[in-house]
Amino acid sequence: MKTNRICKLFYVISFIAPVLFCAPLFAQTTAPAAPTSAAATAVAASWPADEAGLNALAGKLLNGWFQQIADKDMKGVMAAMQPNFQVVTFEGVFDPATSMAHVSNLGTKAPTVSKVIATRVGDALIATCLVKADQEMDGKKLSSDAMPRLGVWQIVDGAWKIAAWASLSSPSPRPAPKAPAFAGDAALNAQGAAMLTKLLMAQHKKELPAFDAMLATGLQIVNFKGQLGRDDMINGAKRATTEMPVLADTRATKCGDLLVVTCNLTMGQKVAFTTIPADPAPFLAVFQGSGDGAKVIAIANTNKPK
Repeated sequence: MKTNRICKLFYVISFIAPVLFCAPLFAQTTAPAAPTSAAATAVAASWPADEAGLNALAGKLLNGWFQQIADKDMKGVMAAMQPNFQVVTFEGVFDPATSMAHVSNLGTKAPTVSKVIATRVGDALIATCLVKADQEMDGKKLSSDAMPRLGVWQIVDGAWKIAAWASLSSPSPRPAPKAPAFAGDAALNAQGAAMLTKLLMAQHKKELPAFDAMLATGLQIVNFKGQLGRDDMINGAKRATTEMPVLADTRATKCGDLLVVTCNLTMGQKVAFTTIPADPAPFLAVFQGSGDGAKVIAIANTNKPK
């Protein structure tokens, strides 16, 4: 009897033991969830529901951009740019790589952003503002007044990225611009030159219906007068007398459906008692779309009366 009980007990233990030892292996049939990264929890960029939200978003982007510049956070500044970003300043035209030294050398201090105006055209956010900051270049102080700036952003990979930037802050007198230090794509440069020439020639010849058709609703402009809109551009074209436009050092880059076109433009103008000299000056125009349907959504002209 004892022998039978011992045998039965041994049999039961020999059957249960493997099950107990194997139980944890079968219990973990689902792998533990991976920890959630900060990038995964970040809120993706999105469009505001109304004009107030659009202006608030533009203000946040502009203030963030200038804070990175003031902090000399060059990694942050570079990360905010699209790969084909272009910027125009009084010195000329820069791409992301060549703009880093320029941004760093400005020594921007205490930037104050005001009068933010934002518009949306398709997938592009156009923002203009006035910025007062302590800046200098090559030992020369730039204007201490609040000067116009213009930026164009798009959502890229879930984040707001800047496609184009223009600053009208400069020393006085404004020096002659330099040629760009980057070559760009020859075919795109030619395409951009043709599109910009078509726009400026329509203005020069006062072909106003054709000129009007090339301007997008939501267009914003910065020039020596400040921040302007589409209606201002049309009225200016009616009243101004312009000389034949001459483009030099044209560069064009693609950012999604945008073509960012820059050049050193020579085009004298006269409006009433104001004369803009026929001196070469960095110029920027951002086109959206392609072919005859392309429209200008942003313009920056650094030329000004002497």
